[in-house]
Amino acid sequence: MSTTPGIKLVCTHPGCRKRSVARRLCHAHYQAAWKAGELGQHVKLPPREKAPTRCPESHKHAAASTCFIQHQCRCTPCVEAHNARERNRKKQKAYGRFDTGLVDADPVREHVLALGEFGIGYKRVAELAGVGVTGVRTLIWGRQDPGDRYGEIPKRVTREKAEKILAVQPTIENLGARQPVPARSTHRRVQALVARGWSISKVARELGWTVANFHAMMHRDTVGAATHRAVAELYERLWDVEPPRATHRDKIAYTRALGFAKQRRWLPPLAWDDIDQDEEPPVPDEEGGIDEMAVELAIAGDVVRLTPEERREAVRRLHASRWSDKRIAETIRCSDKTVLRIRDELGLEAFDQNELRNRGAA
Repeated sequence: MSTTPGIKLVCTHPGCRKRSVARRLCHAHYQAAWKAGELGQHVKLPPREKAPTRCPESHKHAAASTCFIQHQCRCTPCVEAHNARERNRKKQKAYGRFDTGLVDADPVREHVLALGEFGIGYKRVAELAGVGVTGVRTLIWGRQDPGDRYGEIPKRVTREKAEKILAVQPTIENLGARQPVPARSTHRRVQALVARGWSISKVARELGWTVANFHAMMHRDTVGAATHRAVAELYERLWDVEPPRATHRDKIAYTRALGFAKQRRWLPPLAWDDIDQDEEPPVPDEEGGIDEMAVELAIAGDVVRLTPEERREAVRRLHASRWSDKRIAETIRCSDKTVLRIRDELGLEAFDQNELRNRGAA
């Protein structure tokens, strides 16, 4: 074997010469030669010059380790950021506080799939969460870039990204503008406004629609999520507002709207327990009387179906006992908004929180 300084040694052992290892000195014979003092003094070869690399312009330098590790970028920001990350990693490991910042990706993936079944696609999820579309898509279908890792499903995801995605909830407010939703609650809100005296033409004008398009929407089984949100916002703004009746035309429109709603038995806003969740309309108050037994049972916490007048009476009595809106709603089985609307209609003041008799009071 050769021991000339600066020259790579070649193993002359017959077994090693048959291997396709560029005929370098094998590890076992290298150790034996070193112990025997046959290697002499080696001269360190100069480092091999690497071709200069450049990070793509679309990548953010120093923001993550992608540029430094994968793209081999050696610009000053990337090098300094990489060194800082390494120093922090070693320090945290020494203190026993090292955290990779990664969490299990399975719960996040299941949440994204559940959102997709509700109607919120992965692009919409990424938009609502404020994360990249590629990262959310990779959670479902794996890596899409060509190479050996194509289709690989990530096992972990950063904690920050996981928290943002899990914060997206399956609600109508988060659906895309054109995603179809059941039109029942939208129709009910429009009907309630008409029963309040707002004509169809006025409601359509408030939404920026033509009357023809508005009538067509009222006959559909589904509406777009954007339409649902627009009608819900208008309903929250106008449910307790009297329609304008300053001019002769406004008075005619008000009277016709009331008659139109009465012919079709459309209910006003305060007639609903929950305008979104109620399967059927509440029992209409045909005679205008109040069943005292029903009111007493409802106040006692029993499940009783109340008419609008009976519900108002129950709210009035419980409010006189200085009960909170939340406790009243839980007792008579309705929503907090219904109690608030009834209290506003009856002109009942809101008590100070310290004066309310909540659940724990005597």
